[in-house]
Amino acid sequence: MLLALLKDARNRSHRSQGGFTLVELLVVIAILGILAAIVLFNISGVNANAACNAMKTDGGTVQGAADIYYVNHNNVYPVTGGDKASPASVAPVDTVNIGELLSSGYLHQAPPATESFAYGPFGVPANYSNGTIHAYLTASPAGCQYNP
Repeated sequence: MLLALLKDARNRSHRSQGGFTLVELLVVIAILGILAAIVLFNISGVNANAACNAMKTDGGTVQGAADIYYVNHNNVYPVTGGDKASPASVAPVDTVNIGELLSSGYLHQAPPATESFAYGPFGVPANYSNGTIHAYLTASPAGCQYNP
């Protein structure tokens, strides 16, 4: 008799636990939505930061290649258009001739087209005769810069 009562009570308790209520499901979905929003918000800044760091690394590589080119080519820098410029004549608007660095073997591959490299800070009308390369990331609205 006692066994029959326990068996009957067990069967009744299993029938009453048929699944989750609608409120429980909505709470879980809301929590998952909040977590997804937090993760997406944190990931969105990672891509821009990674692109900026990659451009800064590329800037260092281009600077090193231009410096070696300068030493090996009678103290002139490769500038756009195939011309070469001495340190005294390099203007802030002269861009680095990446093609010349590639064909001369100083670079293994060209940086992405979204990166722009020049011998002086962009928009600054001064003569940077030391050949320091400055760069900016054109795809970045925040104005990511190398050697600002």
